Amino acid sequence: MNKGEHFSEFITESPEEIFERMKKSRHAGELSLRFPYELSMFRLLNKSNPLKQRYYFIENDTDYGFFSVYENRMNLFTYGKAEWFMNIQTIAFPCSLSCPGYVTNNPEWLFSYIKSVKGCKLILNADEKVKTKGMSFGETLPTCVLTLKEEYTGIEEYLSSLRSPYRRRINLARKRTEGLEKRFVTDGSIDVHPLYLKTYEKSEYKLECLEKEFFDRADGVKIVFLKKEKPVGFVLLHENGDELIFMFCGMDSPDADLYYVMLLSIVEYAISNGFKRIDFGQTSEKTKLKFGAELQRKYFYAHHSNPFLNLFAMVGKHMLEYKYEFPEYHVFKEHS
Repeated sequence: MNKGEHFSEFITESPEEIFERMKKSRHAGELSLRFPYELSMFRLLNKSNPLKQRYYFIENDTDYGFFSVYENRMNLFTYGKAEWFMNIQTIAFPCSLSCPGYVTNNPEWLFSYIKSVKGCKLILNADEKVKTKGMSFGETLPTCVLTLKEEYTGIEEYLSSLRSPYRRRINLARKRTEGLEKRFVTDGSIDVHPLYLKTYEKSEYKLECLEKEFFDRADGVKIVFLKKEKPVGFVLLHENGDELIFMFCGMDSPDADLYYVMLLSIVEYAISNGFKRIDFGQTSEKTKLKFGAELQRKYFYAHHSNPFLNLFAMVGKHMLEYKYEFPEYHVFKEHS
């Protein structure tokens, strides 16, 4: 890579050290480290994500880049149809959020540096297409985003804006789950970790598995659904300016009606608290689209320092890609 004038790099396994280094950067005034790129989050994930994590900060006179890496033995073709298990350095936010695991003012320069790191590297959830030679590239899981209209003053206004088939399905789910209690929790007073583990084990795309401490201490609100005092489902939400982020969920057993009600509760919470949009995250796209969400494309980049293995990844990039094609749902009345 062309490192540029006065290049420096700092690599550590300590969240405190990397954030202290970034404070001293010549680009400190330019670094925009809003949620989730916060010391408190990385400190918590360093303890509650059992995978080994490492943090990089590089800079020269004009460019800077921060990224987090976690190491895992996983299937390189997680989103494809083949299997190839190997040790992978995943450049991603270390708790499966749909944001990328890096912050930079020059993605091409940063990706060029990542290529120089030895071994197999997988960059997930890039927001943009980056011009870089010698890296496999393709689409990964898209993010589902719901924009809330200003005229929504409550959940009934939202439901009224839906076309009848979508409103009917949600109301059916509400009726079938009438006996559930809903509680709002901001601490660890209700243990939701077993629900998370059950959903994780059934997940088609496993990356990292978080420990109980994360759900007890994460900065956010949990909406917990209980049946006869027993938790049967939950969602974990984080408030980020005018956006509400759906971070995680879990259920005692697969239940389409409960999942519909969980998503509806997120919409209701967002409207009641004045949010403008909801980041519904990745997976379960069809259901989220039926609530009026739209897809935002995300991209992956892969590279191996072994030329032969890198060529194989380049040629077989179609096996790495997450391929999707969803019907065009006309959810809102004005689209009918």
